[in-house]
Formats: sequence, structure tokens, C-alpha cells
Amino acid sequence: MSQGKKYLLSTLGCKVNQYESQQIRELLESLGLKPALNDDPADVAVINTCAVTTSALAKSRQAVRRLTRKGCQAVFVVGCGASAQGDHLRGIEGVTAVIGHDADIMAELRSRLLRRLNGAGHDSQTGQTTAGANGPPQVKRNDDVWMSPDAPPQNKRCAEDRPADAPPRIISVSLPIVKDRTTLVERIRRFEGHQRAFLKVQDGCDAFCTYCIVPRLRPSLRSKPVEIAVEEAATLVQAGYKEIIVTGIYLGAYGRETAVRKRFASSVSPLARLVEALAAVPGLERLRLSSLEPGDVDDALLETLASRAKGNCVPHLHLPLQSGSPAILRRMNRQYTRDDFLGMIERVKAALDQPAVTTDIIVGFPGESENDFLDTLDVARDCEFCKIHAFPFSPRPNTAAARWTRNFLPGTVVRERMARLARLERESSLAFRRRFLGRVERVIVENTGPKQAPGRAPNPVTSPGKPPAVSVDGDSQPCDDQPIGLCSGRTDRYFPVHFEAASLQSGNVAFLRIEHVTAARTLGSLVGRKDAE
Repeated sequence: MSQGKKYLLSTLGCKVNQYESQQIRELLESLGLKPALNDDPADVAVINTCAVTTSALAKSRQAVRRLTRKGCQAVFVVGCGASAQGDHLRGIEGVTAVIGHDADIMAELRSRLLRRLNGAGHDSQTGQTTAGANGPPQVKRNDDVWMSPDAPPQNKRCAEDRPADAPPRIISVSLPIVKDRTTLVERIRRFEGHQRAFLKVQDGCDAFCTYCIVPRLRPSLRSKPVEIAVEEAATLVQAGYKEIIVTGIYLGAYGRETAVRKRFASSVSPLARLVEALAAVPGLERLRLSSLEPGDVDDALLETLASRAKGNCVPHLHLPLQSGSPAILRRMNRQYTRDDFLGMIERVKAALDQPAVTTDIIVGFPGESENDFLDTLDVARDCEFCKIHAFPFSPRPNTAAARWTRNFLPGTVVRERMARLARLERESSLAFRRRFLGRVERVIVENTGPKQAPGRAPNPVTSPGKPPAVSVDGDSQPCDDQPIGLCSGRTDRYFPVHFEAASLQSGNVAFLRIEHVTAARTLGSLVGRKDAE
């Protein structure tokens, strides 16, 4: 096993990227590397990049330059940014290799690491790793022996245990990382740094919304078999994770060969079957789905969620609207109409108890008129979203919308519309959370916060033993300026709650009475807890 070798891992982007970074983390640690803490120098750096917006791609390039300046022996750039701007990233001094989604990133990264660690050369111009001139790649020095902890016992000897005159040996690492072009079978054992674990069950998209670059970066659709997803979920629960978020590039295409709904071979929902199987995993407190579209929320899925509503399937769905204008939705090439979306919201509200619906909206799409934007505001009001993630339109090269430059909106117009949408979002979030005043809600503790200073009076809103009167106040209320409780966690309906409970730890399940709601936050008092077994 390697002696003192360290790695840095930087991740940008979506839940799928974060999941894939955990795969990379487990690969690096299987080779004996340890995470570099604080400002410790690292031997290997991996940057998992994002390209969904211009800003995300710029941040990815900045992360690459930042890590190359740290003096790492090897810097690997992977992910969507690597697919989108491979040549540009290879030109950054200090980059060892750039690996995009046209390759099997995990297999390629493992191969390049092993070849390099075994004495392979490196072409800094092409980013290609090459074998040594005298045959197969071999270890140069004893302290370069990086072994897998899963290797057979006879191969686990440390470098110091080998005779000084012993010849270098070739490293062979066997890892359960196998991927074909139709199924996902890789899995993770933990989700470092998170209280909630992401479970990737689907990859790829071929829907080609006119603003989206993802189908050009991840065109191959793959899904994880139910039995493998269930085994992985059980492993994560055994590792202590009480909530799992099921995610994918286009989750609604789980079990399908295409994300284009009119080409679906069957109306039977593979996603509903997966959710039902995952919900039966023993010890799983909460199961949450990531982004879906109106057509994905069919009767079978709603029936499954409703039947488990008092168990671990939470009444929360993330349903991207993008625009409330029929004309803009057509120009976006979205697979639903305004009426489809509103009808789906009504079915969700009828099936689930006070469901939380979060959404994404793009502001300033090419050609968006004031009336188009007013349509979006109208739909957002009707849907009563509990959270709106608003994004200004970001033109992505090689997409149809990027070519409509004559229809681009001035930045001043986009910023003004973003501000109006933000005001509506605050009003909508406040109105939604007000519904739960006086109700008891389940949370999984995510942060325990700083300890209260000695002698400081407890927060009057959440003082144990004397529940305050239920109240609703604006941002100017004094309690917003006081230190809030020691803990915070998310409810089943996704909104965070702050409360005092010094005895709780991250990961604990608690039951809170919602006592106080402001535009900025929700406060509650502890009425019960469910201790881990």
C-alpha cells in the first residue's frame, strides 16, 4: 500500500456528478491514497467538471488552474467539462490527462493511474500516458507501491517489508467497476461528506432541448438494474444513511432506451417498479426522487408514492417548469405543454398530502417577451412552488438556442425579470411553509451548529419546556437577528427547519413542531426523536 500518498478531489455540478465523484474517491482510496487535508500538498488531483452553463464551465476551468498551481504530480480532468472543452483543458499547463464521457471515465482513470504509478511516461502536450520504453510499466521506487486494500494478502506487504534488492513488481488492482453500453452496474459504499446519499440509477439523454448541451456530452442512455440498485441502497443504509435521493441525468427515462417520450416502447413505468423496490429496503427512513418531468409522473408512480406516503416515500417532487409560455416551451423543445404541466400539478396535489413541489425556471430565453414572462409568473403562482431555482439563459455552443443571437435579451431585462421571480419565490416559499405551523414534521438532522455561548439566554422561539405561541412574522422580527438553535435539518417536504436540541447528532431523526415562520427561515421545537438502533 502507498506510503503517505495523498489526493485532492474537486467536484462541480449536479447530483450525478457528486455521485460519480464518490466513485472516484473510492477508486483513489482503493489504491491506497489518502485525502489531503487543509493545505497539505497532494500527489494526485482529480477535477470532476460541469458544462451545463457558461458559468459552470468557467468555474471548472478555474478549479483546474487552481489545482495545477498546487504542484500535484498528476492532475486529471474528467466529466462534462472535459467532454465539452477537452482541447482547451489539455492546453492548461500541468494537466496530466483529460477524460470525457466518450470514454469509460472510471476504467480510463484507473488505467492511467496504474500506468503512471508503475513508471509510465507522460506526454504533457497530448495528455496521454505511455508505457515505459523497456517493456511493461513497473514501479520505480519502493515508496511508489500503491496497492488495493482488496488485494490478496501476499500482495499487501508494505514497501518497507520488501528486501532492498528486490526487483520492482507490476501492480495489479481489481475493482468492481464494470460498465457496458446498456446498463449501469457500478456502485458506491458510502457518500463522503453528506448526510443524504445520492443513488445514481440512470445516465444519458437524447431529448435535445434546444438550450441543453447534455445530450451532446452524455448521449448514451443506461439504467441500473433494480436488483443492483436495491443492493446498493441497502449498503448505504447499513453505512448509516437514512435518506437516499434517486438520481439520473434524465430520471424519467429509467429503464428506457430513449428519453423521447413518443418513442417509449411501453406505457408501463419502470421507475415506479424501482421506487417500490427501493422503498422496501429495511432501515431506509426517506426515499426522495430528483428531477422529473410531467410525463414521468404517471399514475403508476403516483400510486406508488401515495401508498408509501406514511412510510419513507416523501411528498416532495422536483418538476422543472423552465417556462410558463406555450410559445417558449415549443422553442425549448420541451415534451409538455403549459396545460400538461398544470394538469400534472393538480394530479400530484390530489394524490399526495400537501406535496412540496420545487422547480427550475430559465429566465431570458431567446425571444422571451414580457407576456411570455408574465405567463411564467402566472403558472408559478398557480403551482404554489415551495422553492424556485431560477437561472438566466446561458447559451451553450452546439445547441440550437445558442444560434438565435438576434433574439438574445439585454442583460438589464434578464436581471430585472430575475428579481421579479425572486420576489415571487420568497412569497411562495413563505406561503407554503405557513401551512405547517403547529404541525409536527419529521427531519433528519444535517447540522448541529455551534454550541451556545455560556450564560446566553436560550432562543425564546424554541426554548424547551415552554412552547411559544404559533406565529408568522416578516424578516424584521428580532428572532431573525438572534442565534438560532443548535440544529438544522430538512423536513420530508424539503424545507429546512432550525431548532434547539443539544443532545442530537447529525443523522438523527427528530420530530419537530413548526412554531415560527419567516421569509428567511423556519423554526421548530423538538417533540420527539427516533434514535438509531
